[in-house]
Amino acid sequence: MIELTGHHYKSKQCEALRRAGIFFIERPDGHPKTTWGHFLNPVKYRNEPQKPAPKEPNFEAM
Repeated sequence: MIELTGHHYKSKQCEALRRAGIFFIERPDGHPKTTWGHFLNPVKYRNEPQKPAPKEPNFEAM
């Protein structure tokens, strides 16, 4: 969880996950528990419409 949130303290890990909109469960010892599925698809971004792909190629890149 340290690699995921960047924090060593469990309270800071929970706070970072809440800010990112990642669903987690707080275990009885206070550590957060989540899955890769929740990490890759945060609740915060699930209902946002996707941006449509441009119909023309990017001529500026040529």
